[in-house]
Amino acid sequence: MATLIFGLQMAKTYKLHRIRRVRLYVPCSLAFLFLLVLNACQNQDGTIELVWNNQRATGIQIPKHLLHNFSQAAADPTLKIVLENGHNQSILGNFVSDNSSLRFEPLIPLTPGLTYQIVQNNKHIGKLFVPFDKDEKAPELLAIYPKLDTLPENLLKFYLQFSKPMRSGQALQFIHLLDKNKDTLRDVFLNLQPELWDTSGTVLTLWLDPGRIKRGLHLNQKLGNPLKMNETYQVVVSQAWKDQMGLKLSIKYTKTFVAGKRDEQAPNIQQWQLRLPKVGTVDPLRINIPESLDYYLLSETIGIVDQNDSPVKGEISVEAKAQQVIFLPSKPWKAQPYRMQVDARLEDLAGNNLNRIFDRDMTKEKKREKAYYERGFLPTTP
Repeated sequence: MATLIFGLQMAKTYKLHRIRRVRLYVPCSLAFLFLLVLNACQNQDGTIELVWNNQRATGIQIPKHLLHNFSQAAADPTLKIVLENGHNQSILGNFVSDNSSLRFEPLIPLTPGLTYQIVQNNKHIGKLFVPFDKDEKAPELLAIYPKLDTLPENLLKFYLQFSKPMRSGQALQFIHLLDKNKDTLRDVFLNLQPELWDTSGTVLTLWLDPGRIKRGLHLNQKLGNPLKMNETYQVVVSQAWKDQMGLKLSIKYTKTFVAGKRDEQAPNIQQWQLRLPKVGTVDPLRINIPESLDYYLLSETIGIVDQNDSPVKGEISVEAKAQQVIFLPSKPWKAQPYRMQVDARLEDLAGNNLNRIFDRDMTKEKKREKAYYERGFLPTTP
């Protein structure tokens, strides 16, 4: 027989049942909400992310839900990574798949400061910006060689030494030669591709156009020598030039110089002054040169041999203006004759080497073919 309850007792009973149901409902609701969020996250599979290795961006992680036909995406020829504003040119690399995402691994690390887009079937899936390392320092131009303030009118080349590897293939966009009126001179530098960088990517060899320097050639007759004696010039390197990480140069650089008279004499090692070391010491052999020579060739083209023609081990350093070379031996000098050997490739600032003048009349002057030149010396006794 059912019992009906009215009034206050009914109200208390109703409240009690309701409270019990609420207690049961709260944990059930939280569990449902958690499952709902988890399910949403699983459906979303995250966002496009960069993959980092040793502070370099070495990959792009693309979530599954963004890709069409995910199981075949790694082999999809329409899927590509392109540089924003890069004329839709694909970045070289490989796609690697796992259960939840696709990873793009470029052949070289992605460049900080640039934005990359992910494209499939000509549709933009997404894009991401590669940030700079907050501790990364801007590149610097450490030196422009030759270091002299007066350079020969027939100067052949400059060297630019940077603190970090620079972007290559675009040097002439950022290097300009100005005349005394600050006007930019055209067609002065030789546009070589690939550019002449050393193996570290930090030293650029920049040639003035030899066709304009060699008298009698068509370019020389049409445009004249790039430099004119007694005129003032400036080599300007723009701050906009970026290194391989995408950072711009710290400042704009300018080298001012005056063009002197033409250099039409080959270097002569017999005119070099040798400051001899003492027997039994590791004192340096100092070589003083009456003119500035090619800074980098100097360190590569000079060697010392003993009386048995065996190379003497040691270190060579070149003074900034390339007029002094210091050879520091690894072992003490002996009481015996030595020879300084100089590779014939060694050049002065006008490109004249030990064998020949750069701007010569080939029909009249016979070229010498010696591989190297020698000069003997004997260490002094204490």
